[in-house]
Amino acid sequence: MDGRSTGNYEKQVYFARDLFLRYDQDAMIRKFDLTSDGQFLYVELLHQSYRISRSTGVVERLELDGMWTPCENYELVMTIYDVLCHSAAKPELSGEWGPLYGLQATMSSPSPDKIFVRYAEKFSGRTEALAQACLALGGEPQPVPKSADVCSKIPILPFFPVIFQFWEGDEEFAPKIMILWDRKALDFMHFETLYYVIGLLLQRLVRLCDTQ
Repeated sequence: MDGRSTGNYEKQVYFARDLFLRYDQDAMIRKFDLTSDGQFLYVELLHQSYRISRSTGVVERLELDGMWTPCENYELVMTIYDVLCHSAAKPELSGEWGPLYGLQATMSSPSPDKIFVRYAEKFSGRTEALAQACLALGGEPQPVPKSADVCSKIPILPFFPVIFQFWEGDEEFAPKIMILWDRKALDFMHFETLYYVIGLLLQRLVRLCDTQ
């Protein structure tokens, strides 16, 4: 479970479940136009389907065999809870894009550059597979900036996209990743949750590249 002890994972997730149950679920449904029934709220994240129990708060993932199984990915579960419970009353995208460090006034948070370097190496030499992986996530190719090899607007959630960019390396420069965020991204989730989103997106792209 991403290096966390089971006890610590359970403690934080159980707390988030309890918090979820205190919020107005009908308001969540209206805010994000969620599909729902008497038992569950349904959410799509990175082109995969999840549901949240309205009575227990448990998050489940829809498997390829059509069965629902409890989701044990800490970052994914906490991202869903954060968006549903802590987003602004009426979150709206601005259509203006920028890097992560432009979203908050202080620079006390760690830079994502190390994870970008690690994953850029995984994508090196696999530009076509990476472009296809972006499409598999519902990504829309964007005008290529500054000779980027891949540029795609990818929906993390149906109502919350990011712009993913990748430059292939050469003799002079290492491969490079950049992720751009809507200027009002923090109306949808906490700043710390954006790091969860980075990891989830890059991990998913790697898995999709590996299946091609």
